[in-house]
Amino acid sequence: MLIKSLQWCSLGIVGIFLLFIVSLALAEEWSQRYIESLPDSAFASIEIIKDGKKIRHLPHHNNVDEVDIFYVKSALGRIHQVKWVDPANFAKAKVHLEQHYLAYKQKRVKAFGLKSTVNINKASDKELMQLPHIGEKRAQNIIEYRKTHGGFKSIGELRRVPGIGPKIFKDIEYLVTVE
Repeated sequence: MLIKSLQWCSLGIVGIFLLFIVSLALAEEWSQRYIESLPDSAFASIEIIKDGKKIRHLPHHNNVDEVDIFYVKSALGRIHQVKWVDPANFAKAKVHLEQHYLAYKQKRVKAFGLKSTVNINKASDKELMQLPHIGEKRAQNIIEYRKTHGGFKSIGELRRVPGIGPKIFKDIEYLVTVE
């Protein structure tokens, strides 16, 4: 009996390790060489400096011109760190990235059969329960959290709600809004 338990435990550990390795491979960052090989259209902004050299900012399309949502989110998170040659390009790049992000969210909303994103600051328990993995208990936890904390300031705050772990958050983050 003990040997069988140890075998199952070993299989579980190996399974978790393989899942971790596969997850790393799927979320692998683009190398500098890969980014350099991308066409100009893969970037949110291209600026030309005095000597005529291009500075390409915030890649978010892959080599076959598909939008990579991971890199859109990353670019939006890093946009304030960019040293802009022309500050006006900040606003243009931000609008461009936000349009991609909004289009992705709308696509996800339709895929889940929702009419629109769910406002977690205003939604009833029934509206919240339209979200994947959100039953009565989690809906009540969301409502209780927003009452206690004066509403959600960001979607990321959902991770602090009891019962909403990384998997559930990942499945609903594009389906909700705080606006």
